[in-house]
Amino acid sequence: MRVFNSSPPSEAQTRTRILQAAQRLFASQGFDGTTTRDLAQAAGVAEGTLFRHFANKKAILVEVATNGWVEILTDLLTELSGMGSYKAVAQVMRRRMWNFQKNADLMRVCFMEVQFHPDLRDRIQLE
Repeated sequence: MRVFNSSPPSEAQTRTRILQAAQRLFASQGFDGTTTRDLAQAAGVAEGTLFRHFANKKAILVEVATNGWVEILTDLLTELSGMGSYKAVAQVMRRRMWNFQKNADLMRVCFMEVQFHPDLRDRIQLE
């Protein structure tokens, strides 16, 4: 007997899937090397669904990069603000460096694409 989940994904879940797929594809293929068709297929949505959530492919890039950086830096600064010694800060920084592998796709997207998109660089700096 097959049981089907009849509830469709929420808008937030769909948006998250699009952003996660974009981060992976932009990291491996670059922004210009990734089509909206590639994004839709990787996210498991119709191509038109991308444009219900984002004005264009560039808006997806900006969201991937800015949200990722803000999350990483906010988490780091929150953790560091409670530190009372250099030894504790050093331990946090060692852990952060180890976590770079986890964030490798995000780092690749940010460092590669800011070279070609000054507005993205400005937005990341502003955020």
